[in-house]
Amino acid sequence: MGRDESATLAALKAHRRELIDPKIAEYGGRIVKTTGDGLLLEFASVVDAVRCAVDVQRGMAERNASVPPEQRIAFRVGINVGDIIIDDDDIFGDGVNVAARLQTLAEPGGICVSRAVRDQVLDKLSFAFDDLGAQEVKNIVRPVEVYRVALASQAATPVVRGTAQNATRSGTRSSRRAWVLVSVAAIGLGVAAWTANRFVLSPAVIAPYSIEDRRMTFAVLPFQAPAGDAVGSQVATTMTDRAFASEETRPLWAQVASRKSVEQAVARRAAAKDLASDLNVHFLIRGNVTSAASGYSVELLLVDGATERVIDTKTLAVGDGSLTPRLSEELDGAMGFLTYKALQVEVQRARGKPLEALDVRDLSFRAYVEWNEKKGERDEKGAYTTATNLLNRALTLAPDDPLALRLTAQVNLCDCVEGWSKNVEEQQAIGAAALEKYLRRDPESYSMRTLKGELYALHGRFEESLLIADSVLKKDAAWTDALALRAYDLLKLGKPVEALDSLNLVRDRRDWGWQEVALAASVYYALARYDLAVQMAQSAKTQMRREEMSNNRLGAVSLTLVAAEGRLGRLPRAKAALADFKAAVPDVDTISAMKQWMHPAADLAGYEPLFAGLRLAGVVD
Repeated sequence: MGRDESATLAALKAHRRELIDPKIAEYGGRIVKTTGDGLLLEFASVVDAVRCAVDVQRGMAERNASVPPEQRIAFRVGINVGDIIIDDDDIFGDGVNVAARLQTLAEPGGICVSRAVRDQVLDKLSFAFDDLGAQEVKNIVRPVEVYRVALASQAATPVVRGTAQNATRSGTRSSRRAWVLVSVAAIGLGVAAWTANRFVLSPAVIAPYSIEDRRMTFAVLPFQAPAGDAVGSQVATTMTDRAFASEETRPLWAQVASRKSVEQAVARRAAAKDLASDLNVHFLIRGNVTSAASGYSVELLLVDGATERVIDTKTLAVGDGSLTPRLSEELDGAMGFLTYKALQVEVQRARGKPLEALDVRDLSFRAYVEWNEKKGERDEKGAYTTATNLLNRALTLAPDDPLALRLTAQVNLCDCVEGWSKNVEEQQAIGAAALEKYLRRDPESYSMRTLKGELYALHGRFEESLLIADSVLKKDAAWTDALALRAYDLLKLGKPVEALDSLNLVRDRRDWGWQEVALAASVYYALARYDLAVQMAQSAKTQMRREEMSNNRLGAVSLTLVAAEGRLGRLPRAKAALADFKAAVPDVDTISAMKQWMHPAADLAGYEPLFAGLRLAGVVD
């Protein structure tokens, strides 16, 4: 400092801007205060505190390698976990004091931790620890058992992935909470200048998320049944197993604590907050099984591990206790719903970050949530634009990121693009490119292979689409999206009986969505079951939005309704249905105009019996 004050301060700023502060942000830490010659930090996870410290010290070693010894800035780090007293933005207590004393025992460039820290991370990180024995430290009554982190050991790999988010803190001094504390002190140059010169921190360095990420981490706890109810207990066990298996099928969205680790934690802990901390997860999924008139009711709860707040719930009806295909599908849907609710929480936690500070996962998460929110507001173009801007940033940072690629494919290949885009083919090309790139990484993804089949079908390649659907169903006969695609392909290939069989398999496993209801209307029409075609077409229309009614692929179900009413000889109803169609699609009022208007991928596009029915309904050529 005495040799070159300005250069020392500049070097210290660079270390913080380029390494230290980004690492603190990456691992969910908070700078509580600067303390003259160092920093006091807090983390919500002891694993993240140790990983952050190790990354910083290794990074500093690399940065100092080419710097003359007399010009190097080195740090000592002490880490403790324990109770603290919170007073506004400051923290106090023995937990803090022990951390501060531990850093004085560390060598320059080293890390010392308490026994409590070492014990909590020993099975979660692969670092070695050197036992320094019990040490007498200032203002601490009992000796502190100290361990030194062996920085030369291999990089740590946690059992559950993890970047912590700060937990909510109370502003009262009486509030106490177990927290991870890190005390960092600078050794050598730049100490006094750091105290005297505060500076504005730059945003965190943007980097792709890693396998250590703790966002969207879950533990599925054993579901609870009434005491003494043997059947209810079996239902609880079955539903627990299926819920765990369901959550494991979402590796891009959710990381799930192992069953064994959950069992061990439940044996040690009772409170939700303690379980979440022990398992190093953000969210818990609980289940309560109760008796009901028709069997059992299962309530699934999503719990915020840090606050024990119930974020949302889903309730399922279980008949005789058996896990039917439909119940399995309903449970998958419920788990998907709760996972999305957790995703919304994670996105909300990151709302305070500037856009420039969002990493790849934050960008992808926000893209998906905001896409859904704007779609809910029926702002399809806004949904696409918002999501695409965020996903483009994500793919600029990490061109091969699987989640960003998957969402890019989904957003660009969604039916919703057709309602506003002036160049649908352009969006489809972007989506197809992202889809192919994703499938090169994960060729066995059922959902993305099914999406590729849907893309083939959209371009009239029905045989190829059917081959994809069948290949997915060969691996998983209950994959309902593939069943629905198979039904569509078979209809387009002139096999309506087989198409109906596939659709009915979908209905065995879940309720039909409106697009499947519309497809059923076309299948029934092709089977000459016009009364059912009318019923299905009317049902689909009541669920469709105005822009979908005018879409030349989706809205063609209105013509199925007109033609079916014509076939049944119900001309007044046929004319009323035709008037509805013309209101949505003005100036398309002849057979030739309808043929030209219909998208080639519309269910009954080019199907002459459809146009014969329209003639019976009074539509002229």
